[in-house]
Amino acid sequence: MACECCCGLAKLLAGVDVRFLLGLRKHKWPINEWNAQYEEDAVDPEIEILDAHHHFFDFRNHDKGLPFPRWVLKLTYLQYDVDSMANLEKQDPKLIHSFGSRLPLLTPYMGEELMKDIEGNGRGHKVVGTIYMECGWKTPGVEECMEPVGEAAMVSEVHAKYPLLCKGIRHGLAYTGHPLMADAAHCDANTASDPKFREGFGLLAKYGFVFDSWLFHPQIAPLTELAEAFPDTTIVCDHMGYPLGLIDYKSEEVFPEWKQLMARLAKCPNVMVKIGGFGMRWPNFGFDERPKPASSDEIAAAWKPYVLHCLEVFGVDRCIMESNFPMDKISCNYTVCFNALKKCVRGYSLEDRRKLFEGNARRIYKL
Repeated sequence: MACECCCGLAKLLAGVDVRFLLGLRKHKWPINEWNAQYEEDAVDPEIEILDAHHHFFDFRNHDKGLPFPRWVLKLTYLQYDVDSMANLEKQDPKLIHSFGSRLPLLTPYMGEELMKDIEGNGRGHKVVGTIYMECGWKTPGVEECMEPVGEAAMVSEVHAKYPLLCKGIRHGLAYTGHPLMADAAHCDANTASDPKFREGFGLLAKYGFVFDSWLFHPQIAPLTELAEAFPDTTIVCDHMGYPLGLIDYKSEEVFPEWKQLMARLAKCPNVMVKIGGFGMRWPNFGFDERPKPASSDEIAAAWKPYVLHCLEVFGVDRCIMESNFPMDKISCNYTVCFNALKKCVRGYSLEDRRKLFEGNARRIYKL
């Protein structure tokens, strides 16, 4: 009987809003409140979407090795306002400088939240599938090689309710070493050429895995060398190789360098490129700093030179469209993101656009 009472009490407390008990307002999450200020109807609805790149985060339930004490995280979820953001910046300034002041990775984002973004209050695109991408999962107390096991279990659990598509390996190569810029987990400036890394990389083709990597433009050359050394491995360059525009990098100087680097990478027939991810801070378009979100016309105008260059050098058949949500949510909502991407490529045939938004992802990931 005592056990039954304890279980009943536990269930009751689980449903209590702790913030309400402490006299704090109910969570609405800063990034969602900001996004809700502007909406659009989905454009070009005849083009279905297989979103080739999104993440899940819920630091309340998943320990992903954030670089500050657990008690700080718990206080952050109780507050989650300007004061708590300032506290996080003191703990690790790279977080806000790299991911924006509304920190999308701290707002819980799982299957339910993704579905809400896709639906867009009834104004969203027709999304026929999504592909989950690794995002720096860490599991305390296990060997580094076993850290992804916890992430795989989480994805399987979500998949049971919200079917996902996964077919490959992702390992970030993004590295600057700058104290205000977050680099990818498990990498340094020489990872792509490291013999041990290449030893493992050499197994991917054997087992039919695709290799995804997010990186900054200084790593495009090392990725090119990797692709040349392993011509039988399908490689996907995420987020158009992120030409940096933050802090010590100036967009107007980086853009021509990035164009040359991507043109050389495109000469490797085993390399594909994901078009998207530019809602994040790395290219420094500044949409995340506005008091209200921008329209898809404004966003498309900023992204289009990069999108068209990728299409020019890689060709339609080697490009895939992605949302990179919730990370790109700092610049716009899900519907606006894909509106902008669709508007960037309106000069292409309907057949080509269907490849870009769905067909290529199915073919490249063998779905």
